[in-house]
Amino acid sequence: MKVIKKTHWTLSLLLICSLVLSACGSSGGSDSSSNGGKGGKKTQVRIMTRLSGSDLKSKAFNELLDKFKKENPDIEVVNESVNDETSYNNKFKTAVATGNVPNIWMNYGGQSFKVYAENIAMDLQPVLDEDKAWSGAFKPLFSGWQYSDIQGTFAVPMEDSSVAIYYNKDLFKKAGVEPPKTIEEMTALVEPFKKIGAVPMLMGDKENFRGGHLINNLSFKRFGFQKIEDLISRKAKWNDPDMLQLFQLMKDWQSAGVLGDNIVTLDSNGTTAQFLAGKSAMLFEGNWAISQLSSSDIADKIGVIPFPYFADHPENKDVWFGTAGGYSVSKSISGAEKDATIKLLKYLTNEDAFKYFAQATKGGTYPVNVELDSSQIDPVTKEYMEAQKSAKTFLSEIETYDNIPSLQDKLRSEIQGMFAGSSPQQTADNVQKVVDSNH
Repeated sequence: MKVIKKTHWTLSLLLICSLVLSACGSSGGSDSSSNGGKGGKKTQVRIMTRLSGSDLKSKAFNELLDKFKKENPDIEVVNESVNDETSYNNKFKTAVATGNVPNIWMNYGGQSFKVYAENIAMDLQPVLDEDKAWSGAFKPLFSGWQYSDIQGTFAVPMEDSSVAIYYNKDLFKKAGVEPPKTIEEMTALVEPFKKIGAVPMLMGDKENFRGGHLINNLSFKRFGFQKIEDLISRKAKWNDPDMLQLFQLMKDWQSAGVLGDNIVTLDSNGTTAQFLAGKSAMLFEGNWAISQLSSSDIADKIGVIPFPYFADHPENKDVWFGTAGGYSVSKSISGAEKDATIKLLKYLTNEDAFKYFAQATKGGTYPVNVELDSSQIDPVTKEYMEAQKSAKTFLSEIETYDNIPSLQDKLRSEIQGMFAGSSPQQTADNVQKVVDSNH
């Protein structure tokens, strides 16, 4: 399934960290355990990511590690990366349980990461503050590792995921309309595109994640971060009138033909295929689709725009639905081991590193603002990067800020049910019942 990639740590994993807290705090983080550079020995830094496949990005990652080793012969880098998500989670689970957490490890933050922020992850805010030349290049993607009741920032971004709208420039020209800037313009696109045998923005929700992405985009553009805070603090409810309006808008778009006729039977691959075939003028999709779109026959006809905003809430127009994978650092390390670890961390997340990734993969988007040689990246990447320049805030799915594990699945399945015939009121009520049953 192509979704915004969030590693959903299980409750059992969280409990393990709590139960073996004494072990969690002792990953051998002293100079002596890692050789500390004493007696001519190398300082060891262990890193664990999911960049271990045969893809171009994983290859580029390993090349960067090799470069770092050559430039820093006094540091021994031990790469413990695992590509498969389940295998990665199990390996990290074992590392936590045995008190053998890597110096640097990859994760996706959020509420499920909070127990690690409290117990085993280093607060990197002092490191960020100390080196503005490095930290100033990052996009605003830190919220997944920051908490209102815990001081600090517990990871730095190493990859970004976000959702925008790809559009077919030729179809818009043929229909005689412009790409929408506001939510209110969406319904007006139905008739112009109907005349040329297309729908404005075909959406497939067979796997049920797309509906969840849609409600989140609408919420962010309507309320910004405030609604997230109110929902997770229980000051607001999913079936309050203002949230109900968003569910109703989705239903209205379905009824009007904005999203096509086969929402619950069409999957993500089918949606993309219809877009590439010229049957849908827009594709509501993430930056992970760039590689497929850039290798298509219509690559030079594809433009990218931010998700439209509400005309009466322009203050939220630059809020993007997006998140990041990041690198956390074990807080138990110190001395030469800490210095070597931070050196590697910065090496893998500075502008030059992401330029290297972009050149090696021929495109993609990254969590820093870098200027790339346009001749070295594909046209869809260029369009996406240009659109993303407008982003001032990135917000992840509302459910990931909450502490109810079943909320995301319930929200997505209820929205799928709404597209299949349930009412917006019933949908909102059923989502709220999950929240109420957990408190």
